[in-house]
Amino acid sequence: MDKKKFNCKMEDIPVITGFVLASMERDKEDFVAYSPRFVDPFMTNMRAKQAECYEIVKSTDVLKHQKAVKVQIDDSLVKLRINLNQIEGYLKLSEDKLDIKLYDFGLKIIRTAIGKGDVEKIIAVGRTLISNVKRNEPELQTNGLKPEAIVVLENLINEIDNLNEKHNSKKDERSRAADGSNAVLNNLWDALNSIIDAGRAMYRGVDNIKLKEYTITHLLKRVHTERANTNTTTTTDTKQPA
Repeated sequence: MDKKKFNCKMEDIPVITGFVLASMERDKEDFVAYSPRFVDPFMTNMRAKQAECYEIVKSTDVLKHQKAVKVQIDDSLVKLRINLNQIEGYLKLSEDKLDIKLYDFGLKIIRTAIGKGDVEKIIAVGRTLISNVKRNEPELQTNGLKPEAIVVLENLINEIDNLNEKHNSKKDERSRAADGSNAVLNNLWDALNSIIDAGRAMYRGVDNIKLKEYTITHLLKRVHTERANTNTTTTTDTKQPA
């Protein structure tokens, strides 16, 4: 993977690019006169690079969704532990009537897998446990096991399976988005700096207002100020009335 050339956050780059391109659009005659490099389709290509980088930035949202699904999985595993305790209690009461040894039901394997975070193992052994419990259900019910306990176990395993598929899907999506992302961002960064270098060369000592519009430190401050204002407005808008 390429080493990144920029020191700012990756989500800042397409935003800064937008500011610079807006200034360049206004100063287009100066840029074209300065160098033929900036004639069309330079601007069109820059917009395309910017759009590509915005797609990469979206991968951070995928990470948030991935983390949210992981929280749901962990919550389901806590519920599964409790359900296993209940099932195990009835298995022990019925131990002399079971068609296989208590150990072979796989409770210990599932608990070990929960401790290791091995979700695939939990699902696989969990389905075997369900099959074993259903086969011995008459004896277990004789000792007090409610049919709902088996339904809960089955629902939990299915829920964990579905969440795990969703989590893996998000992981793959994020991996695809991140693959080669530095190369794409570096490409935009290099092109952006060619505009900034030209702008500073043209306006230094000539027009300090325009010079600021092609200065990275000023652009970063502008990004952070606008983002802070947006967050403040969003917080205010979403507050419930007292």
